[in-house]
Amino acid sequence: MLEPTSDRGRVEYALQTERDGISFYEHASRHIAHKLARAAFVMLAREEERHVDTIKSLARFLDGEGEPADFDAADPGSLKKTIHTIYSATSADDLDGDMDAAEAYAKAIEIETRVIDLYGQCAKECETAEARHLFDVLYREEADHLKLLEDMRGYLIDPEQWFVDRKMILREDG
Repeated sequence: MLEPTSDRGRVEYALQTERDGISFYEHASRHIAHKLARAAFVMLAREEERHVDTIKSLARFLDGEGEPADFDAADPGSLKKTIHTIYSATSADDLDGDMDAAEAYAKAIEIETRVIDLYGQCAKECETAEARHLFDVLYREEADHLKLLEDMRGYLIDPEQWFVDRKMILREDG
């Protein structure tokens, strides 16, 4: 797809980007045996579905159909709580899959990085305040997703170092 040149074009591009993200995360959640990775990908698919709904609201607004939905960013703490809930509900019987969790995280990190760049560029180029605000919010939420993925990949690759790093953070904070 060509680079979008209007707010309406940016919205369509963002919708397709989010739908592609949903497809990847749903596929990964069905093909990964690692319980934590599966929970993360289920949660991220839900987040991208929420983004689609929000972007559709902006599309309706740009088409002159009502007011846009509230575009405030989700609380990053709620993402971790959601993962914990999904993780707790996953039974050992559900865990079979042929996708390598580290590779899936690497791909997800690549996707989120591209999306962050896209939304940052869209926010700079928007014609309306509503579109600019939405892309700013999406930018921040995707950045939170990226941090979460990087953190979880770090745990997956080197759990011992991950715990050492957490102990250092706790000591520095008090």
